[in-house]
Amino acid sequence: MSLIKFNFQKANCATKKYPIDHKELPLPIGIKKQKRASMSLPEKEFISKFLSLVAQQPIVLKSDFKTPMENITNLGVALPPLKYKYDHKRLKRNGGNGSGSARIQLNLKSIRAPKFVYSQEFDQSETIYQVKEFLIQKEDSIHETSQLKVLLKGKVLHDNILLSDLKSDKVDLVVMVSKLENAASQGTSAGDSANASIDAEEIAPRSVQVPWVKIEQLLKNEMADPQEATAVLQRLQRGWDLADLD
Repeated sequence: MSLIKFNFQKANCATKKYPIDHKELPLPIGIKKQKRASMSLPEKEFISKFLSLVAQQPIVLKSDFKTPMENITNLGVALPPLKYKYDHKRLKRNGGNGSGSARIQLNLKSIRAPKFVYSQEFDQSETIYQVKEFLIQKEDSIHETSQLKVLLKGKVLHDNILLSDLKSDKVDLVVMVSKLENAASQGTSAGDSANASIDAEEIAPRSVQVPWVKIEQLLKNEMADPQEATAVLQRLQRGWDLADLD
């Protein structure tokens, strides 16, 4: 009986607040009417106690805190394995114990002032950029990596190239040093161009000049589609550039 009375009072209150002939505005097509989510009492108590507990604890680490690299013992989430071909012969050449990273010996020689010759071992996981940093520490006249160009068989090696990509345990590299004020400029004078051509002949006397223009013309004559001929030429050029590192 009490339950029926309660439901009757509830329906009566709803009728007073919203009359029977009350019409709500129609909602747009595809949008359903949602009920407002209310926070329960246990949730409010938990949030209140949690904020009070946090406010009482002293700040241990600042927002810009960083752990020193030498103190890191765990790298966290495991990364997917690298897709490379395992070379067991290289492991034997490096001692065969598997401890530590593989090493590579670089012979660095400058052909212009300041002239120097260095023979230094590096980790194969390092890059050409770190080789340039080594030269900056050794030579007082070198202040920025932009002053240096490292060449292998006449080809400039970019800073992000891994030393393992040189595919050898001992490599001879040529270093060209430019002046600091001219390091950022791209253009060179006629005298610099002449010196660069002389240096190129000294660096790579056996370099082959490939007649790419004639090859392109031959491909276009033999193939019906000019775009396909251009694509074949680009693949040949990429293969030639990659072969320079071998």
